Amino acid sequence: MSNPPRFEPIEGVSLGHVRLVLVRDPLFYLEIPLNIICSLCLKPRKYLVFLGWCILGVEGGLAESHNSEQMELDGALDDKGLYYYVTREGTGKYFSAPSLLF
Repeated sequence: MSNPPRFEPIEGVSLGHVRLVLVRDPLFYLEIPLNIICSLCLKPRKYLVFLGWCILGVEGGLAESHNSEQMELDGALDDKGLYYYVTREGTGKYFSAPSLLF
C-alpha cells in the first residue's frame, strides 16, 4: 500500500497579509502584503488566481480550504486570509521540487 500524502501544517498568516497556497506537498505558498495587492488591481481575488496560473501554468480557481468549493472572484480579501489555488485535480499540482524551479 502507498502512504497517503503528508501535508506540512500551515502556520498563522502575518497581519496585513494573505497567503496563497499553490502546492500542498511539499508546501509551497506566497504570503503577499494586502496593500501591494490593492495597489495593483481592482479585483484582488482574481489577481490571486492570475498569480497561481502564472506560477504553475495550470488553470484553476480560488477556495477557502483545500477541499471546499471555488469561491466567487469579485469579493475582497480578508486580512490574514488563507486561500488555496485549486485545479481540477485538487489543490495545486504535485510537482517534484526541481520542476518548480524550471
